[in-house]
Amino acid sequence: MVKQKVFIISHSHWDREWYMGYEQHHMRLIDLMDDLFHLFETDPDFDSFHLDGQTIILDDYLKIRPDKRAELAWWIKAGKLRIGPFYILQDDFLISPEANVRNTQYGLKAAHQWGQPVPLGYFPDTFGNMGQTAQMMQLAGLDTVAFGRGVTPTGLNNQVGTGDYDSTYSEMWWQGPDQSRVLGILFANWYSNGNEIPVDPIQAKRFWDQGLAKAQRFAATPDLLFMNGVDHQPVQQDITQAIRVANELYPDYEFIHSNFADYIKALKADLPADLSTIRGELTSQATNGWYTLANTASSRVYLKQQNMRTERLLENQVEPLLALSGDCTEATQDKLDYAWQVLLQNHPHDSICGCSIDPVHARMLTRFAAVQQIAASLTQPALQDFANQIDTTSFAADAHPFVLMNNSGAAKQASVQVEVEIARALFKDGAPQAQYDRLTAQGAALPQLCVVDESGQVVPAQITNPHVRFNYTLPKHTFRVPYMALYVDVTVAVKLAAFGWQTLAVQVGQQPALSAPVAEDTIENAALRVRLEADHSVSVYDKRLKRHYPNALVFEDTGDIGNEYIYRQSSDHLTLTSQAGQIKQVKTYATPSGQAMQFDLVWELPIAADERLDYEQQAVIDVTKRKAQRSKQFKQQTLQVTLTLDAACLEVRVTGDNGVRDHRLQAVIATGMNVATHDAESIFEVVKRANTPSSTWQNPTNPQHQQAFVSVHDDLSGIVVGNLGLNEYEVGHHGETIALTLLRCVGEMGDWGYFATPDAQCLGQYHADFSMAFTDGTKAAQLRAMQAARAAQIPVLAALTDVHPGQRAALGSYLQVTNPAFAVTAIKQLASGHTLVRGYNMTDVAQPLTVRYQGKSARRLLNLVDEPLSSDVQAALKPAEIRTLDFE
Repeated sequence: MVKQKVFIISHSHWDREWYMGYEQHHMRLIDLMDDLFHLFETDPDFDSFHLDGQTIILDDYLKIRPDKRAELAWWIKAGKLRIGPFYILQDDFLISPEANVRNTQYGLKAAHQWGQPVPLGYFPDTFGNMGQTAQMMQLAGLDTVAFGRGVTPTGLNNQVGTGDYDSTYSEMWWQGPDQSRVLGILFANWYSNGNEIPVDPIQAKRFWDQGLAKAQRFAATPDLLFMNGVDHQPVQQDITQAIRVANELYPDYEFIHSNFADYIKALKADLPADLSTIRGELTSQATNGWYTLANTASSRVYLKQQNMRTERLLENQVEPLLALSGDCTEATQDKLDYAWQVLLQNHPHDSICGCSIDPVHARMLTRFAAVQQIAASLTQPALQDFANQIDTTSFAADAHPFVLMNNSGAAKQASVQVEVEIARALFKDGAPQAQYDRLTAQGAALPQLCVVDESGQVVPAQITNPHVRFNYTLPKHTFRVPYMALYVDVTVAVKLAAFGWQTLAVQVGQQPALSAPVAEDTIENAALRVRLEADHSVSVYDKRLKRHYPNALVFEDTGDIGNEYIYRQSSDHLTLTSQAGQIKQVKTYATPSGQAMQFDLVWELPIAADERLDYEQQAVIDVTKRKAQRSKQFKQQTLQVTLTLDAACLEVRVTGDNGVRDHRLQAVIATGMNVATHDAESIFEVVKRANTPSSTWQNPTNPQHQQAFVSVHDDLSGIVVGNLGLNEYEVGHHGETIALTLLRCVGEMGDWGYFATPDAQCLGQYHADFSMAFTDGTKAAQLRAMQAARAAQIPVLAALTDVHPGQRAALGSYLQVTNPAFAVTAIKQLASGHTLVRGYNMTDVAQPLTVRYQGKSARRLLNLVDEPLSSDVQAALKPAEIRTLDFE
């Protein structure tokens, strides 16, 4: 009889920072690695240790033990340390598609430099798994993944259903929306099912009787997987002895200390024909809904906003500019790689999810700031070099040209503010005070100024605030040059093509006045009329469709007695809406590109939860069983709301000073529709999700993740809600509302104990930015609005220049995409000097596509690690396809 094999893999799931700060976990990591080296030397039967799928652990170890580099390399080459394929273990949904790609690229590169990566996409503890995992792993050369959440194994003897997220076995096929397929390994009994295996025969018998039965219940093959470790687990020193005991106790089994490469090889050889196929994203849709951990999308919203801003800096500012300007050298690429790796250090699930203790997230802010500083240092010279390539000789000799640049995939029609330099006085030509005073006098005597385009036409603008300030330049090869400069603030209406630029100039001339709104409570343009109603809601009338949206915007505040992982409304269900407040200081005004309204919503909110919550937290009472209510003491709070109409989109900005605790603030948008599904941008995918959860769902809420937008539409109309770093939303069961979380404030981490997190109450200044686009519901209109929502996250760049000849026209576009279904996610130069353009099909149908970069067609397609593919570069875009084009 062939023995059943039991593969035991030693590992430790290593959260770099979580319930302790980074350095406390770091010190324990050093101990773990030292213990491993000792074990490798002293126990020849110890096969290997799985280093949790992340290569950053190697860097962390060498920070303290740099003298161990050679020994570390030796053990990796010897197969004792199994590394990669990722740089860190990220949260799938809360970082951008490109951040997911770069995490794979940096991890695989490091693993190949040290030795050989583990041939496994490793997602042991991500808080839900993205639907495009199969395609992304295939494009990275990986055909097998392991994960811990999102699928319910039923077992051959417990076939309780054939739901979309049930699998007979712990092994299954996982298929993406493009039909890519990988072998999936579910940690059905978690990634600790072989932790601390006893050596004592009596205890070992008890352990293995239970463990083997559980594994065999779900296993598709005779190859049973046991993960010997768990979170921050020290290596089991006597594991080989425990395995010898097990082999003595169970002669019908062969217990092997092993590794994923050997286990996967054996597994593939024994796979049965009746594996289940699971499709799309795995977010525990078929559970009771309490432990999907989706509310981490709104924990510490400020982190998500900083992350979105920082990702956009690298992806949509630095990388395209370096490619366009010709500034992408080996030296700048090294700096860019460093910036990406620092940013990725904020992307592990316990970091970007905002579900750690306060010191962890304080350290994250310093990383975001560091990356933003690097981005600025790379952007400024590249943007200036690009501006210097533009021919500005069509402007008057005494004009002050500036270049505006749109690095997004949608045309922009909006107001942009630029600080334009009018005069400069160098320190070398006079004392700073004298230069300051002279320029101040010049500013007071400025003539009438206007803004013109390259053809001399006056452009709608506001020119205000002449001011003098100190500034400096840092020439590449000479000493710094300090000066005083006279500036004006210019707010100008722009119409920028997708991936395009426009050159404007300030010059002497009459600037036409803007037309102010005719009503104090209404703003409008050719497409929309927006009104602040007597009940404090905001209504919208779509003039094109003659459709009225009452309650298009209402603010709602509820109590939150949950934690950083889970929102739980207070047991009194006290909900306060805009109607509970007062509206003050209403003001409407014209902008160069439209109209805007500002008002204050002043309301009384409970100061916190009542005193019962403190007891429930300290007693570690599960959130689903808490009874705390909101306090009977109230405090006045003010939301400052700005509504701006540009083109066919309503932009909303909310600011405030949060002074209360244990609550959640949402913007609730009534759609006026009755539909079963909605669409949201996820990772390389516009995913269609059901509005109504499964029959097993018990959580009163159904939170979801998004990237740039969520949309509800029917055959006659649609609403696309875009956001800037607001990753959590919820759609009503019939699609009647879209609720966008603006702020969520809690006082504890949650999970396995009580960890106070006062900073997670988010006291102090906050802001939230989102938009609402109204469509006729057609696919074409929906795609345009979705592209606009993506574009809203990418600010227009501005560079000052002077009048000079150049090889680029004053108005142009560097990338042309023929089909709005193609969402561009990356434009970057490769080491070869080629430029890649990556994006994905936003639809579930094939799409014709032509992309030209600086007048050229792509020569071939690449995978996600920049290697050539044999696919036809001219072929139609497949449904949900991720495509990377290579341009010479």
